[in-house]
Amino acid sequence: MKALIISDNEAVTLKVRQVLLREGHSCPAGEELSLDLALSTALAGASPDLLVVVLSPEPERVLACLGTLRALSPAHMLVVGPTTDSRLVLRALRAGAADYVDEADPEADLPAAVARLQNEMSPQGEVGRTIAVLAPNGGSGSSTLAVNIATVLAKEHKRSLLFDLKLASGDLAALLDLKPTHTLADLCQNVARMDRVMFERSLVEHGSGVHLLASPCALADIGYVTAEGVAQALHLARSLFPYVVVDLDHSFGDEQIQVLRQADVILLVVRLDFASLRNSRRTLDYLEQLGIDCERVRLVVNRYGQPKEIPAAKAEEALGYKIVHYIPDDPKTINRANNNGVPAVLESPSAKVSKSVTRLAMSVNGQHQK
Repeated sequence: MKALIISDNEAVTLKVRQVLLREGHSCPAGEELSLDLALSTALAGASPDLLVVVLSPEPERVLACLGTLRALSPAHMLVVGPTTDSRLVLRALRAGAADYVDEADPEADLPAAVARLQNEMSPQGEVGRTIAVLAPNGGSGSSTLAVNIATVLAKEHKRSLLFDLKLASGDLAALLDLKPTHTLADLCQNVARMDRVMFERSLVEHGSGVHLLASPCALADIGYVTAEGVAQALHLARSLFPYVVVDLDHSFGDEQIQVLRQADVILLVVRLDFASLRNSRRTLDYLEQLGIDCERVRLVVNRYGQPKEIPAAKAEEALGYKIVHYIPDDPKTINRANNNGVPAVLESPSAKVSKSVTRLAMSVNGQHQK
């Protein structure tokens, strides 16, 4: 990708160019433009894919010219500037910037920002695959399963999104030992202004490459979550991540149904006991009433191998579905991982339960474990 830097700050220009060159983009030394030159005929005669505009040393002057620069070139515009004043960031985005990067440390944020823009510009960009994880009742271990599937997919694809839609009881942040600053409720309160930048700033990243959109921290905030907000958040998530794993509640609210209708795969997580199978039958009936294709629903038995559980053959007969995967019961490994806030597939990758979850993730991924 060809990038053109517009800057009156030599030190920041040097850092930005080094990052762009390291990432394989075209940004030759000596071809950057000062603001005054860019506003003249120089920019009109250029044809970059990306404009990188540096705010310093005169942020107010550059901000006032962003609209003009945007009009002079069809290229995506990325702004590099100080992040100590949030108003500068907001003004830059409102003036047409596609993203904003901290000038103090462009090495940290610039590669990811450019990669996102490059993906948006690519006509071959595909919509991310949505995996809904649904349990018919509590205690099925669906949240633990969602965390570990997202972790496996992040390992395979560099990143994945984990979407916590268990609004009243979501514990994905705790299972990953994360402390989110923003949640889904914050996004939904600003649904009219929700865009890619706002969405990404609402995520918290785990070291595995999993990005979490957390459920509301306070029960009082649940009311802010709307089906419209969830639909918009899911749309943005699918445009930015190759895989989106959604941990669903079995309340079947409008926001939950939004995801079920759009999911590529629905993993129905059951246990081989009477209560779970009864609720699974009711859930399957309801999914059918919603018009959801049964081909998208995959039956997964969790904690398989417990004493006196109902035989799998009888469970399949009762549900009218074939069980596609069995995850063995291993409370020692799972409880230790959950208490430590580390996915079992990372903490105990050689455990049978971890290998089983990895195989399940690979089947959802469309690949097979080697």
